[in-house]
Amino acid sequence: MNNWKVIPTIVLTTVLIFGAGVFTGGMLVDYVKQNHPRMAVRRQNATVPPFVLPATNPPPAAVRPTRPPEILSKEFLQRLDGELRLNKDEHEAVQKIITDGQNQMRKVLQDARLEMREAVAAEKRQQFDDLIKRPFHKPIFGTNAPPGVSPVTNAPAVTNAVP
Repeated sequence: MNNWKVIPTIVLTTVLIFGAGVFTGGMLVDYVKQNHPRMAVRRQNATVPPFVLPATNPPPAAVRPTRPPEILSKEFLQRLDGELRLNKDEHEAVQKIITDGQNQMRKVLQDARLEMREAVAAEKRQQFDDLIKRPFHKPIFGTNAPPGVSPVTNAPAVTNAVP
C-alpha cells in the first residue's frame, strides 16, 4: 500500500476521533448544567418501591425549593428575563427587590457577626476577627484524613464551621 494514502487516512481518523470527543464533552457539560427534577424525585424516594411513586412528577418548585441567596442573584434576574420575557417595568421592579433583599441580607449577616463577636471573650476577639477575615472553603473531594485533622499538615483542622 502507498504510504501517501495511509497518512491522510490516519490524520482524518484522528481529527474525527478528536471531534467526537469534543462533541461528547460539550454534551456532557450541557447535561450536567441542567436541572433534572425527575432524578431528584428518584433520589428522594429511593427507599420507596417504584410502584408506590406518584404517576405524575411534582412541579420543579416542589422538588427543590429555590434558596434565598439564589433568588437574590443577578443570574436569577437574567433567568427571569430569559424565561418570562420581562418588560422594562417588571425588570426594574424585580431588580429593586433583589437589591433590597441583598442589602437586608448583608445587614443581617453584619449584625450576626457583631453579636457573635460580643459573645466571644475579650481576649479571643482578635482571633475571631482574623477567623472571620479568612475565606471559608469546603474541600471539593473528601480526604482520607481522620475527622478534625487537616490533610495537609496533619494538625487539628481550623474551620469556620459551627460544632
